[in-house]
Amino acid sequence: MLPVVNVFPEIVPWIFLVSTIITAFIKPRIWPIGLLLTLLSGFYFDAISFFGLGAVILLFSMAFYARKLADSSLKKTLNLVLTLLILIGCIGLASHAIPGFNNLLILHQVEKSVNSVPFSMYLNFDKPMILFILLILYPTILMNKKQMPLFKIENKARLSGVVFVSFIIIFCLAMLCTLITVEPELPSWWWIFALNNLLLTCVIEEVFFRGFIQNKLTKQFSPIVGLVVASCLFGIAHFAGGFGYVLIASLAGFLYGFVYLNTGKIWHAILIHFCLNMIHLYFFTYPLIKI
Repeated sequence: MLPVVNVFPEIVPWIFLVSTIITAFIKPRIWPIGLLLTLLSGFYFDAISFFGLGAVILLFSMAFYARKLADSSLKKTLNLVLTLLILIGCIGLASHAIPGFNNLLILHQVEKSVNSVPFSMYLNFDKPMILFILLILYPTILMNKKQMPLFKIENKARLSGVVFVSFIIIFCLAMLCTLITVEPELPSWWWIFALNNLLLTCVIEEVFFRGFIQNKLTKQFSPIVGLVVASCLFGIAHFAGGFGYVLIASLAGFLYGFVYLNTGKIWHAILIHFCLNMIHLYFFTYPLIKI
């Protein structure tokens, strides 16, 4: 039984939200309809206020205008300014710094296992808006990109081997840093965690860090620069867990970016990210070990 009293009918906007995110991958032309329904239901059920609605509409508008700008030097400068403002706005949404959103508490101070620290889980309404902002700015961000194989890893078998070994290294380092310990146990709420983690965390983070930041830096500089910088930024985004957590997250981010470069498919990075998180949940203390 979930440690949450009542999420109906408040959960309705997130049903529309999840449906819209899935639609963005399988029916890209109609996701704006789902987004409209998401925002309307969110406003009705108080998931988003007038201020929050105004903030996302402003960011949507900036993204749309930035995409429509011509290639003249003056407008390129304006495009850069708007893109930087959009980046700041996305960081604000991801860090829950922009007011006007009421994220839904779904798990309250649960303990995955005996030695796991208690944690609460929210269904975010602000952070997923990043996906739609970036879809407006770069409509092809979810589409397959040109592969850029690194270290001559071009076939699926080799890449699978790299992922497997990387998982072992990441979890071993996390144990050495005393962040986690082995404690296999699947909590009763694993399914709601899985849905939330896949669609409202992994999708958003991979589209932002790999599809947006890594891609931009790769085009501007090189694949290695894009991979390293995006991975470090991904690690820094997890600073709340301490230096060890930043290190492990940076290594994980490097793996996700590496997979993205070698396959050209953002959903591959999303899947690897999700698998690592689910392995963490099942086999180890989650999110951290009690000290």
